[in-house]
Amino acid sequence: MVALLYLGVKFLAYSAWLYYGLLRFHGRRPGLGAAAAFGLIRLLMGFFFGVLIYLASSWVVTNLSAGLGFGFARNLVAYLLVYVPVRWVEWSIMAAFLSPRPVGGFGLVFGDDPGDRAWRAGGILISCLADIPLIVSLGGVIPTGRFLC
Repeated sequence: MVALLYLGVKFLAYSAWLYYGLLRFHGRRPGLGAAAAFGLIRLLMGFFFGVLIYLASSWVVTNLSAGLGFGFARNLVAYLLVYVPVRWVEWSIMAAFLSPRPVGGFGLVFGDDPGDRAWRAGGILISCLADIPLIVSLGGVIPTGRFLC
């Protein structure tokens, strides 16, 4: 049940942020269907990148154990070191999908303008905030691994 709630929260959060992204990139009110479709794409993208996240976070947690011990601090650092950069890539791909003009090179990696970069950073924040219900359901433990995509 918690997994369904988690996925539902993620889907709604992503769809809402992508609705705003469609508005930002196109300058007109998008349809809810388009935002929901992009929200589903973003949710599915998280499953794909989940494999990378699992491998990277496992490596980071293993290497942080010596310096930070075990527990909250280690998991928080691993979460920030792995999830934030991977989510930047995910939201960069979504920005390319939403952009009305071709995006490549520098613009794809770093954004076309400060507003684009702010939108991507907002997507990362939305993704992290949408993890809170799962973190709360686990008693405040910040898990690392595949399912927090």
